[in-house]
Amino acid sequence: MGEEGQRRLNAASVLIAGCGALGSNSAEILARAGIGRILLIDSDVVELTNLQRQGLMDAADVGRPKADVVAEALRQINPEIRIAAEVVRIAAGNIERLITDIDLVLDGFDNLESRYLLNDACVKSAIPWIFATVAGTFGMTMPILPGEGPCLRCLFPEPAPEEAVLTAGTSGLINTIPRAIVALQATQAMKIILRSFAPPVRLTTYDIWQESFSAQKIPRNPGCLCCGT
Repeated sequence: MGEEGQRRLNAASVLIAGCGALGSNSAEILARAGIGRILLIDSDVVELTNLQRQGLMDAADVGRPKADVVAEALRQINPEIRIAAEVVRIAAGNIERLITDIDLVLDGFDNLESRYLLNDACVKSAIPWIFATVAGTFGMTMPILPGEGPCLRCLFPEPAPEEAVLTAGTSGLINTIPRAIVALQATQAMKIILRSFAPPVRLTTYDIWQESFSAQKIPRNPGCLCCGT
């Protein structure tokens, strides 16, 4: 990265959408990497069952807002960067305000509906974001660079039925897969900030139990309802 690369990281503003298994771990990596401004958004409170997989939290934090807990931990990890937190649910009425002056967004959501909202807002505002999801022993991630590659709706044109979507609630979650996917997601984030990302865009999938890893090129759909015609 060099000194110039570190300056770019320090000048960047990153929003982390959700402070659960994905968001809490990605926040820690980016804070330690020297990202200059991190905005944490989450409306939930810490529950005892979260401690199996979510970073920067312990039993004393149960009942407290996740965003506040993660923000406090990040300030201890790297007091030289700016940390902000909002205890709010990302919705159609506030998404555009929240991504104002943001250079990059990291997906820490646990549902597809919120990801579609994030995708559409980021494409509209030409803000790159990185999709990520985990369930069971499986995870996937893909960078989305508006105008340069496919968006989430190119990958998933229509939302799958809820009963067909694996979640931590329906299938459990081994606590190693969030950290593995976040390692990929955070690395892509730094590459984008450092302007080192090179196409093509790939959807990376990993089953950590089966030791199955793949990276599939995803084309942009010219007829996509969000980023196409």
